[in-house]
Amino acid sequence: MTVYSTENIINCRDLGGYACKGGVTAPGRAIRCGIPKDPTENDIRILKEAGVKTVIDLRGVQEARNMPSLFADGSIFDYHHVTLLEANPALTSLDLPVWRMYMISLEEHGEGYAKALRIIMNLDEPFLFHCFLGKDRTGLLSAILLSCAGVSREDILRNYECSFDLFKPFVEREIAMKTGLIWEQDISRLMSDRENLGRALDCVDEKYGGISGYLGYIGFNDEEIDKIGKKLL
Repeated sequence: MTVYSTENIINCRDLGGYACKGGVTAPGRAIRCGIPKDPTENDIRILKEAGVKTVIDLRGVQEARNMPSLFADGSIFDYHHVTLLEANPALTSLDLPVWRMYMISLEEHGEGYAKALRIIMNLDEPFLFHCFLGKDRTGLLSAILLSCAGVSREDILRNYECSFDLFKPFVEREIAMKTGLIWEQDISRLMSDRENLGRALDCVDEKYGGISGYLGYIGFNDEEIDKIGKKLL
């Protein structure tokens, strides 16, 4: 796993370095992150040097409207906005456990997952996908991609639990400065405890027979699932 030294792109790392059915996932193929502020010129330079041509924004419709992406006009990268869950203080159900929010994302936004994965399936160059902090929606899509590549459940959970440590300094700074950018009052909900993702994946196993079963449910065949997985090689 490569962690990129970006400034306003937080929790920025690739999905490389994990044992999989094709050997080991390659560095720099799929880059996951959070983008809570506009990327700096240095951030953009780093992404371009990494070979990124496509950005997939996984935030909600209202989020993207309130904080438009710097990439939205397509002048820097090929930009796609694909909603996997609306996360803002007016609409987010803060009384639900995090794992349950993950299941809502998967079950209510299957169309979004299918769209994002079909975009990825047809790419031949490195790509970046992000939400706000790069933990939840980005974490779910990362879990799906890694699973398609044949990465173990243990490594998928390890990849997920890195997030909080990587964006914690940013969150603490924003809260201390009272910028209002971090609206979540319960900081424990920002933590990337493996139980959050683990329980959701257990539910996927029980309901769909695993990630491949879920992907079949949203319209993918075995050949397409294999093709998605090979994008990480």
